[in-house]
Amino acid sequence: MARPVASNRHTPRLVRLAVVTSVAAFAVSVLPGTAQATPGQPVSTPKTSQDAAAKVEQLANQLEVLSEDINKRSALVSKLKVAAKKANDAAKVADDAYAKLSGEVSAIVRTTYMAAPFGQFATLMTSSSPEDFLAQLSTLERMSEQRGKVIGSALRAKQTRDAAKAKAQSSLSKAMTEYTALVKKQQALKSQISSYKDLFNKLSVKERQQLAGPGGTASRGAPRTSVPAGLPPAPNPKAATAVQTALNQLGKPYSWGAAGPGAFDCSGLTMYSWAAAGVSLPHQSGEQYGYGTHIAASLDVLKPGDLLFFYSPIHHVSMYVGNGQMVHAPQDGVPVQVVGVDWGNIVGATRL
Repeated sequence: MARPVASNRHTPRLVRLAVVTSVAAFAVSVLPGTAQATPGQPVSTPKTSQDAAAKVEQLANQLEVLSEDINKRSALVSKLKVAAKKANDAAKVADDAYAKLSGEVSAIVRTTYMAAPFGQFATLMTSSSPEDFLAQLSTLERMSEQRGKVIGSALRAKQTRDAAKAKAQSSLSKAMTEYTALVKKQQALKSQISSYKDLFNKLSVKERQQLAGPGGTASRGAPRTSVPAGLPPAPNPKAATAVQTALNQLGKPYSWGAAGPGAFDCSGLTMYSWAAAGVSLPHQSGEQYGYGTHIAASLDVLKPGDLLFFYSPIHHVSMYVGNGQMVHAPQDGVPVQVVGVDWGNIVGATRL
């Protein structure tokens, strides 16, 4: 789905989008719901600065979607690796149990082989009375039953081991598939960064400023890398910690997949800031939207610390700091900054 042209907040996203230029077809095939990407259309050389700005905007949107999808896939790979380790540990326990019981089964087989077919006959010959014979025979039957239980236990242990190994192999295979796809996306991302930089360098200073954040500088004020004066207090200590942590990162560089402390991407900044307040968030903007309570994204409802989400599908997140402003990590080449909220592209807000 085509997304409205973002002004002020989108500078940060320009870099991320550059990745999909010559690999637009690839990006579309691997990114679910990325309707914005145009398959198979390489980026043409801009003839004017205005043309360059339009190309940068187009690439930035595609690149941000890709960057956030990489974050999501990376988190999934980490979970699958943990699952694979647990499955391997379970397989090792089952192996040990089977090895132990296999030894017991072997001993039972040897004993049974050496005793048969003389077990009951020897019992009869050595019994002092019919009652004694029946008692000894009962004992032999109980021993045979116990042997059967041991053998059955060994079989169940083997089945458990086989199931655990199959689970481990399945988990590992899935993890490697996801990891391979992630690596391919990362390679595509890196190979296209230069495309963005070439386009961005063609922009005038004024055009770069207009792309520096959501909503446009004309209507929302110039981006700031210093804490604005007069911000309202956060509603609770945790939110205050998260806001202060985010503001402490002002001026730090943007970097894809980064979550501090030296650099950030958009979801990395919000994750890092709320982690300081003891709240755990995933490193992906779309998934962060599933945390907390959904609230109206309006000036009269928002409070400092609330998370703001942009575009459909969601691929940008920021933190509200009050007075209609937000702090976010915009894009490569643009540091963490405070800008006015991009009301035109906001799709939701949550309160943690």
